[in-house]
Amino acid sequence: MSKQIKMLALFDYNSFTGFATVSRNLVAQWSKSFGNNLEIDIIAINYFGDDYKVGDNIRVTSGKLKDAAKDDFGRHVFLRTIKDVDYDVIFINQDLGVVLPMVKILKGIKEEKKAANRHNFKSLFYFPVDFALTPNLVKDLDFFDFIATYTEYGRTQVLNINQNLKGKLKVIPHGSNLNDFKPTNVIDFRKEYFGNNQSKFIVSNINRNQSRKDIPTTIFGFLEYNQEYNKNSLLYLHMNPKDPMGWNIRTILSQTPLVEGVDYMFPSEEDYSKGASIEKMNLIYNASDVFLTTATGGGWELSVTEAMTCQVPVIMPKHTSFGELGGKNGERAYYLETLYPCVAIADNIIRWQCDYLEIAEKLDEVKKDIDNRTLALSNKLDKAYDYVSKLDWKDIAKVFSDEIVRLS
Repeated sequence: MSKQIKMLALFDYNSFTGFATVSRNLVAQWSKSFGNNLEIDIIAINYFGDDYKVGDNIRVTSGKLKDAAKDDFGRHVFLRTIKDVDYDVIFINQDLGVVLPMVKILKGIKEEKKAANRHNFKSLFYFPVDFALTPNLVKDLDFFDFIATYTEYGRTQVLNINQNLKGKLKVIPHGSNLNDFKPTNVIDFRKEYFGNNQSKFIVSNINRNQSRKDIPTTIFGFLEYNQEYNKNSLLYLHMNPKDPMGWNIRTILSQTPLVEGVDYMFPSEEDYSKGASIEKMNLIYNASDVFLTTATGGGWELSVTEAMTCQVPVIMPKHTSFGELGGKNGERAYYLETLYPCVAIADNIIRWQCDYLEIAEKLDEVKKDIDNRTLALSNKLDKAYDYVSKLDWKDIAKVFSDEIVRLS
């Protein structure tokens, strides 16, 4: 590949978000396949450090720190950079609601460049869909030269509103890191990390404490299970218990009979503020008896596929992306199917909430399957691992690489 390509990217980078995991893997694969022929300027969301370079061809700038308006997503600095510098392509991985307000300005920049006879850019937009879309979140997607959703659910939601996008819209899933997340002997780690709770049935929710993840419902479901089915159980919440995006979880739990350090645990402050290492996260997944999520919507949900690569049983709601990750008939996970419509003040989007009684029942089912070493459990774990093992970041990055070359 001899053509030199200059790209501007807007996505999470060098942080501990799911978006950042995606971009880290894509950039790593692009660096291998393009070598010095791809130059990337990254406006990094959720990175708050100094500018730096990765090799000779990748430059990273904090979006928020360099944004004149201190926009959390660095959109102003992103748009200013496009206006000032001529790129071959721009690549964005972010939510629809964050990106589409920029389209009018992007159109204006393209028109200005065309009028000035300057080199213009083509655009790629990769985005999650975690709820039933409304027309205002689709109407400007035709601006982009290439668009891709994470799931078939997302694609269907877009095409339900605009069939004209069918020709340029693809489904590109996320990959799995089988070298990072894998079945591992954790007898010693479990003893060290969970201490006196090591022999309990450990239920882990590994998600950010934010509205869409609906951590209170996880708590209510576990509380029911702990009180009515199995007192010898522990809820491990790998998250910031007082995240500004979510709840004060300790305050919630203080209103229950559950006792911190006995019935539930959080990670150390260092692990949730700076982020635990990938190696430690692999051990935490493996030390869990079951992974539980009660999110009200999912765009992909990397914690689910990471748990699957560790061959940990997964309990999750049957909606949005979860309905694909677990398989049509739940062949790869234990589904929660009693769902209620709910709306968060933060975004006024209708999503789906789990039933805490069904959560308790499902936890009991998983515990019995583990104790009895049932074929049902074995089949789910095998099929889940087979599914995620075929999601290779190398293959996924190549789909984008081909489009970057085509558009440049």
